[in-house]
Order: sequence, then structure tokens, then C-alpha cells
Amino acid sequence: MGKTEKKSPFTRGRNGWDFAGIYADSFISGTDTSRRSEFRRLISDCENGRVDLILCKSISRFARNTVDLLETVRHLKELGVEVLFEKENITSLSEDGELLLTILASFAQEESRSVSENVKWGYDGFRLYQV
Repeated sequence: MGKTEKKSPFTRGRNGWDFAGIYADSFISGTDTSRRSEFRRLISDCENGRVDLILCKSISRFARNTVDLLETVRHLKELGVEVLFEKENITSLSEDGELLLTILASFAQEESRSVSENVKWGYDGFRLYQV
């Protein structure tokens, strides 16, 4: 069973929910939503009324750029689309949802930046010591 095929505890026993599909960008950084074709397709489907609820494994899977995350969640909120983040147990439509998303998205963004720096540093260090 593939990663995207696993059942989420959120989906078990939910009568009346219609499955709209899986939107998964493979091997693409979450730091730039403009390069994620599946993410853009999801937002388009929301704008066209095909999706009214998004279940996402975690904030870092949705977006690792705090500004992109907040702009997207606000846009979806205007459309009446709710985003449920499973790992953090946060819903975008709750009163404290945006505050929690801002804080946790900042951590996800910093983690992504740190990993990128470490990889770059490791690669540059390797090149310096090649014979």
C-alpha cells in the first residue's frame, strides 16, 4: 500500500463524505506552492466547488512557507473550504486555527530552511575535499 493510499483516522466512519481524490506532488519542495501542480489543481477544484473539505496529514505537507500557507488557508476560508490538519489536530475554520497555523507553519518553514542549508553545506564540504 502506497503512502497516499493509507486510510486516515479522520476518514474512518465518516458517513456522507464523498472522496474527491488524492492530490500529491511527488518529489517537489513544499516551500513554493506555485511549482506544485497537484496543489494548484486542488485549489482550482475548491474554487470550482468540487472540494469543500481538505484532509491533510500535517501542516508541513500542505505548505512550508508561512505566507503561502496563510494566504491559501484564508482564500479557502473565503470559499467556505475547511482544512483539517491531522497530525496537529487543527481545523482552519476554528477560532484559534489561524494563530496555531502561523506558529506551526513558521517551525515547518525554519525546518525546511535548515535542512536545505545542511544539504548545501554537506555538498559544498564534499566538493572542497575531493582529490
